[in-house]
Parts: sequence; C-alpha cells; structure tokens
Amino acid sequence: MTSPQPEFIEPRIEIHLAHGGIDIQQQRPAIARALVGLPAAVALQRIPNLLPICGHAQATAAARAVAAAKGNPQQQQAGLDTRLWREQAMACGWRLCVDWPDLLGEIRQMPALKQLHQAADDKQRAAALGEMIEGLAAVRSLNDLLAWVKHGECLAARVVRHAAELANEQTMIPPLSPLNDSGVRAKLRSALADDPFDPLEPAGGPLEVGPLAMARDPLVRELQDSMGSSVLSRLLAQLLDARFVARALLETNGEKTPASASAWSLQAGGENSGVGCAVTARGPVFHQVRLSQGKDTAADTVIDWRVLAPTDWHFARRGPVARELESLAKPTREDIALVVASYDPCAPWTLHQAETVEHHA
Repeated sequence: MTSPQPEFIEPRIEIHLAHGGIDIQQQRPAIARALVGLPAAVALQRIPNLLPICGHAQATAAARAVAAAKGNPQQQQAGLDTRLWREQAMACGWRLCVDWPDLLGEIRQMPALKQLHQAADDKQRAAALGEMIEGLAAVRSLNDLLAWVKHGECLAARVVRHAAELANEQTMIPPLSPLNDSGVRAKLRSALADDPFDPLEPAGGPLEVGPLAMARDPLVRELQDSMGSSVLSRLLAQLLDARFVARALLETNGEKTPASASAWSLQAGGENSGVGCAVTARGPVFHQVRLSQGKDTAADTVIDWRVLAPTDWHFARRGPVARELESLAKPTREDIALVVASYDPCAPWTLHQAETVEHHA
C-alpha cells in the first residue's frame, strides 16, 4: 500500500497586524499524512527527510512513539543522545550567530557558526558555543546574570540589553510547569487525542514549552520567579540553556539532568498507540503513532501519525505569541521581532502591517 505524498508547502509563519488585533497563520506541509499506510519501519526511515529541522530529535521521538505503540515504551536507543546534544548545540549557534545579529542590524557571525559546525569533537563544540556567550560560564546567581548583561561585550549580552531598553510594561505570562509533570502530559494527551487533530491549533490551550519552561539550567528557576514569562526572561533562558548544552557536551554538568533534557515515551489511550518525545533547543517535539495489529510486528502499518512541535504550540492563533502581541498597545517592528525571537520559531516569519509586508528568515 502506498502513501500519498505530502503537498509541498514551504513552512512559514505570517503575522498579520491590524486594527482588529493580531492574526497568526502557520503553513506546513502535510507530513504526517504521507506516513499513513506505510509499514512502521519504512515510516521511521522517512522521518529525517520529511522533517529535517531537528531531524535527530524528530527521529528519536518517532522511534519512541512506535516502540510505545508496540508495547515497549521504555525502549532505549543507543547512540542517539550524543547526536541530540550536538543538534541542539547547532540550533543554539544558529540562533546566536544568525537570528540575534539581525535583531541589532549587524553582520551575521558566520565564522563563529562555521567553527561550531566544523568542530572535530564535542570538546571543541562546547568551546565554540561557549565563545558565543563569553563570560556566562562564571555566572552563579541572578545578580551575576544581570551584571553580565550590563557589562558584557559579546553580541548575546548586547541583544539582551537592547531588549531591556525596548521593554515597556510587557505582559508577564506565568511559565509552564516542569515538562515532566503529569499535568503537562495530560494536556499533551488531550491535544494529540483531539479529532480532527490540528497541529497548528492545538486543543486545550497552546502551552509555552521553550527553554524558560524547560528550565534545564538551575538558574532559570530564579528567572521564572523574578520575571515570569517575558521577552527578557525568555532571551536569558535561551542563553542559559545554551550554557547547559555546552556543559552536556563536556559531561561536566554537576546538576542532575532533568527529565525534560532526555527523550521519553508512553503508551497512549488507544490500543496500539504510543507517544514519543525528544527535546530540541526550542523545546520538546512530540509524535503520536497508532499502528494496525498484525501477526508480524515488523509489518505493522501506520493508521495515524501526529506531530506537535514547539513552534506549533507557540505560534498557534491563540498561543503565547498571539497573546503577548495583543497585550502590546502599539507594537513596533522591533517589539514584534523581539517577541518572535524570544520564542525562536523553526520557520521563517513574515509581518503584514497595513500595506507593508516584511520578511524575516
């Protein structure tokens, strides 16, 4: 049985700003539809090509979902964790070398990104990432962090200072509780179980699942308590999370790694159905798979496949980004760009404002 090929649609996010309010529209190719009807093993082979952004995380979440659907939710997959950390390091590097210079109108730092990409080993990767957040390794408290922002000369510190200068009584949204809480998983199950399932409009209220919500670096908890969820706290959480990833590459992080930093899986409510999760630099990505029941488990075919990524949560029409933009009295292009950057979408975005259209990679 062959599966229909997904109609090619270039992933993008459109933010429409008008007098009537904010309207966010996402467009994605119908990837999951292309997997229905395939043997599970074949579907897993196609995941990295169909979902190349954070491809290792996508493959890990997919494999764990299939394993859970087959009754083995605890299945471990050797060799993938290291690749997940490397993938997260590259995502952090892209954010700091490409996206953040754009916020200041500066030249993108491609040599630094190239150094990270071409690193010979994880020690060199950690060092390359650490140079992008120079001085942050020594930060031990929130006061230290604020002092680093005030006096730091690296681009990362200057971006946060720029955001602080533009901050103007922005709404503070309570951040998500730790991602390993049973309540979060219950909301996830509700969103994935919704029929018809729409990943761009998750049921049950879209959640914030990025670095601030993951709180993998212990100092992020202080950020949550002090600043709630705001542009500043999310940008700072991204920097602290980059520090966490660099330490993970070196395996020198003395803190207990939280559950949100690893992949996990569980059996879903229906028969032969499982959910898999793997964490990316933007937050966790979830796959839910339902398989047919066959005598030969290797030949089990996919009946349903659902994917929910951090950008789906954050940029849903009634999601955190929309709520925050609506709270701004007269948002400027810079205001909107900083809000978007603080949620770090995995797709290009376009701002439509009156008769003006602005494109952002």
